[in-house]
Amino acid sequence: MSTTTVDPPRAAKSSYRLSSAGVLRSEWVKLRSVRSSGLAVLGAALMMLVTGLVFASTVGSDSDGANGVTDPTGITLSGVMFAQLVIGVLGVLVVSGEYSTGMIRSTLTGVPSRLPVLAGKVAVVVGTVFPAMLASAFAVFLSGQPIMGGAGLPTARLGDPGVLAALVGSAVTMTGVTVIGVALGTIVRNTAGAISTLVVLVFLAPGLGGLLLPSSWRDYALKYLPSKAAEAFTGVVPAPGLLTATAGAAVFAVWVVVPLILAAVLLRRRDA
Repeated sequence: MSTTTVDPPRAAKSSYRLSSAGVLRSEWVKLRSVRSSGLAVLGAALMMLVTGLVFASTVGSDSDGANGVTDPTGITLSGVMFAQLVIGVLGVLVVSGEYSTGMIRSTLTGVPSRLPVLAGKVAVVVGTVFPAMLASAFAVFLSGQPIMGGAGLPTARLGDPGVLAALVGSAVTMTGVTVIGVALGTIVRNTAGAISTLVVLVFLAPGLGGLLLPSSWRDYALKYLPSKAAEAFTGVVPAPGLLTATAGAAVFAVWVVVPLILAAVLLRRRDA
């Protein structure tokens, strides 16, 4: 009499887990399929263009004559500060939108290690925002300088010292603020709370610090805030009291990386 041995079934190999390329592709699909993403990028670009051209058209029309224009590049890039608000909100929504709809549970089920999800979101945001903001910076610069030249004001050219660095630095700044938004969206997991934190950190902190800090601390502390650090490497003629361009870039990088590390730690430890 013979017996037949039946091999135990092999454990089913998990075939539904996404690869890194799959995670990146899925994050890109999610980003471009949400209408507000495209509107945010378009809104930031328009904000930058319109504000820069308005400043280029009106500088010199005030009562002081404004013949003391020392940074024509900075005038055409005046919209960067306002565009940061719009594009930073995009970073928040990339994450908080998934928490508000509950989609984050499906996302993290497909990618149990979780960190590739955060890396994928950062990658698609950087890949989308940086080229768009760089193109906007060049467009407003090349459009605004002839306007200022027609008014008899000083102008700048792309080949002038510091101009190219200012244009690239402006795009880097807005991309960095968007990544901070991604980090805050992951940390706070609430759209209103994350946007409020971003606004306070990037836009209101310099003003509040100027009002609340003792004068002995003010000049030393405020230059380390993200917006002030960014000014150090985006201005052809930086304002007095700022960090050097290299130090400003390093401090701004810290403001981007530290929240991102905290977001990664919390994403790993907390429930979806």
